[in-house]
Amino acid sequence: MAHPRGAPPGSPSPTSPRPTVRTRTTATLPDKDVLAQVRAGFANNWHVIAHVNGDAAIDQLLQCVRAATREAGQDRRTTAIHCQTAREDQVEAFRELGIIPSFFSMHTYYWGDWYRKTVLGPERAVNISPARWAVDRGMAYTSHHDAPVALPNSIAILSSQVTRVTRTSGSVLGPDQCVSVLDAVKSITINAARQYFEEDTKGSIEVGKLADFVILSHNPLTIPEQKIKDITVVETIKEGRTVYPPSPTYPKPAPVLQKAMSAAFAHHC
Repeated sequence: MAHPRGAPPGSPSPTSPRPTVRTRTTATLPDKDVLAQVRAGFANNWHVIAHVNGDAAIDQLLQCVRAATREAGQDRRTTAIHCQTAREDQVEAFRELGIIPSFFSMHTYYWGDWYRKTVLGPERAVNISPARWAVDRGMAYTSHHDAPVALPNSIAILSSQVTRVTRTSGSVLGPDQCVSVLDAVKSITINAARQYFEEDTKGSIEVGKLADFVILSHNPLTIPEQKIKDITVVETIKEGRTVYPPSPTYPKPAPVLQKAMSAAFAHHC
């Protein structure tokens, strides 16, 4: 079953040689069930994390979070996962409601050409994973790799946000949605820590935080953007101890802060 709908903003016109999709499949969950889950999350102080890829699913989440927020208050850091086809008005609604968009930015690399040619058409495909709209609004967005759908490679996440180069054609898909290297780094470090209420112990190198960081082969802020994808991890340090490359001679990790442990086992839904 599919419900008729008008083509969303940015869709090819009816006279376009590429057919325009004007149907929407039935929602996975009815609105009342989604609202009940969001309300339950807020009532129990759970972190609500919702998989919303299409704009219809995003509309549903926004509607339910708006209703639940009126009842329970804000700063829940509700997280919208993927947000692949988020419209600009929806990104603005994320900002208003305090929802953190977590973009699957590597989609531009792996399937960008396919989206442009067959799924969305060229006008909508340029805005998949619209991180720039979030940056322009001062939002602390995050980005992820969605393993095993894509390989768990944080350097690839970084590169895909900065260049938006596609795998097949090597073209730039939506240059207006590219972000700076620093914004991309923040999306997988301090912003990611904040998403999970862990910014007091993780996400940046500061006194009092866990010493979790990596040493890279090159500085992503200074090398040419097209070479970011070639950066490698030279060393990984966890709680002050080198865990990669492994060596039995390195010191044992320091005791984990109780605050960090509490954050690590926070409830999510």
